[in-house]
Order: sequence, then structure tokens, then C-alpha cells
Amino acid sequence: ALRDAAPVDAAPIARYLDAEAQGLRGSAQQGIRKIRAMLDYVPTPDEIARARATGQPPPGGLITDASTLLNTRHAIDDMLETAEGTNNLNALTTARQAVDDELANTVPNIKEVDAKFAELARQKEAVQRGQTVLSSGREAPRPNELASEVRQGALPQGLQIGPSAVPLRLREGARAEIERIVGTNANDRVALQRLIKGEGDWNRARLSTLFGQDKARAIIDLLDREKLFTDTADQVIRNSHTAARQAAQQELTGSGAEAFGVPQAFMAGGLRGAVRAAGVRGVDAVVEALRGVKSEASRTGMARALTSNDPAILDALLRANRGSGVTGSEVDKVTRALLLSASQRSAIPQNQ
Repeated sequence: ALRDAAPVDAAPIARYLDAEAQGLRGSAQQGIRKIRAMLDYVPTPDEIARARATGQPPPGGLITDASTLLNTRHAIDDMLETAEGTNNLNALTTARQAVDDELANTVPNIKEVDAKFAELARQKEAVQRGQTVLSSGREAPRPNELASEVRQGALPQGLQIGPSAVPLRLREGARAEIERIVGTNANDRVALQRLIKGEGDWNRARLSTLFGQDKARAIIDLLDREKLFTDTADQVIRNSHTAARQAAQQELTGSGAEAFGVPQAFMAGGLRGAVRAAGVRGVDAVVEALRGVKSEASRTGMARALTSNDPAILDALLRANRGSGVTGSEVDKVTRALLLSASQRSAIPQNQ
């Protein structure tokens, strides 16, 4: 489009800006003066050298090149992004409109090009907007607001023909955010449900607006199943372990409180740690049982056997230790103390 452009006439724009600069003050006046300076022609080094060689003044005046005026409009757009104050915004917007009108008169089809760039800018904003629709902050739209944005976003603007791709970009942004949430919370099903499903029905409505009711229902149902699985696992595994620990400790000590004794010392330092702890806490019923095991090899064998689930090994251990004076009830107390939970069994060293 710029190749076929006619020379621009910047004189009317310059006169308008000069008049505005006389009446404005503050940041608005400074902005208008910057734009006015952009309309002045800046000679090239070659032109300056030729002028000096001929004794003539370098060329000046106003710009006539359409590409330079287009760059002026881009510069005004950058100024508008950071402008503050109503007067400043109004002055810059009016100046941009004057530049845009001159470009429309001299550059063929520039409005069609502008429409394409405007559509791309809308799509970029839609992707960023889509990444916020599932959040719970103030920037997140209400379900009815999102539905309105999708409807309005599909409408063409300016010289654009056909529907806009803004709704598609909104979906892509939301999908990217869901993938990010899944990637950073893959092992936390509760967090996935909280971040994607959210509290209440707003996220369900938002997902339905972007992806349709069927896909939204499938996503929510999947999250509900995952949360149910997690809750069931917690109830069956973790709560049962807690009950087993409390029951074993209550039987050993007569109290349901969990304290650091011989079983915990075994976790931290193996059989040696348990024996050291036994020397300190002599009142524990487990202490006497552990002291009765004289051989280090027997202690190692007891540790290995007690961390397995094979009854035959436990029976063999009882028979092997009868000669050392350890009674069956004492070994049974040691067994209950050491086998407090599956998580503790996995932490016991196999070799000491």
C-alpha cells in the first residue's frame, strides 16, 4: 500500500498542532509538541554534506513521505498506552485522528490493512483474556459477562468481513491455562478441582460458554471422580494407619498419645538407635523386649522379619529367639511397636 502512496500534506496537521500547543499546558502540551516535532523533515547526512558543499542550507520543511507519517501514527499509539490524565489522552487521540485521516487520503487500501492488524490485536487480547476466565480474582469475568464477550467478540469490526476469531482465541487461552494448572498440580487432585471447577457454579458456566455443555460436564465429572478417589484413598489408607498406630501405642503404654520412644528411635537409627533409646526410656514395655535380644545377628533378623508380611518368618523368628530368653509376649510387643504403619515400615533400614 505504501508503494502506491501519494506524497502526504502535513501542513494542515502542523498548523493544528501549533494552535493546540499554544493553549494546552502540562503533559498534554508536551505530548502535542513531541508530535509536532515528528512532522518536521530531518535531512540525511548526505543531504547535509551536499548542502555544505554548495553553500546552501540543508533541506527542511515538513515530511512528505507516507511511511514517515505512518511511523508517526505508531509513535502516537505508543504514547497513548502510557498517557495519563484526561486532557493528555484527548489531545493525543485528536492528533492521532488527524494523522490517520491524512494517511487514509494518500495511502490506498490502508484501512483494509489496518483492519487486519486490528483483528490480530483483538485475537491477542482474547488469548490473554481466556487465561483469566477460570481465576477467582477481580479480573475474572462473571458468567454472563463472558457470554457477552463471546457474542460480541464474534462480530466483525471496521472493514473486516466475516466473523472474528476472538471466541476461538478465548477458548485457546482457557485451554492453555487448564493445561498449565494440570501440569503444575498433576499429583494434587484436590487442587485440580479447586482451580478448575472452583467454588459454586461459575466455572461450570464459564466452561460451558467456551467449550459447550457436554465438554464442560465431562471435565467437571472427571474432576469429581478424581476427588472422590482421593477422599476414598485417604479414608481407607491413611485413616486406617492412624487407627493402627493409636491402638498399638495405647496397648503398649496405656495412653493414646504418640510419643518419641523406642519405635521412633528404630525408625531414625535402626536397631542400634532403638537400643540406645532403650537405655534412656527403661519404663517402656518394649525396652525389656529389645534388651532380651543379645545377638546383633538376631536383631538384624528381627528387623527384617518384622518389616515383612510373611507369618512363617515371624514364627521362625520366635522359635529362634526362644533360646535367648525372649518370651513370645515380649516379641509380640516389639512387633506391634515396629509395625505401626505401612509408611513407617518402608522407612526401616534393611541392614544395620
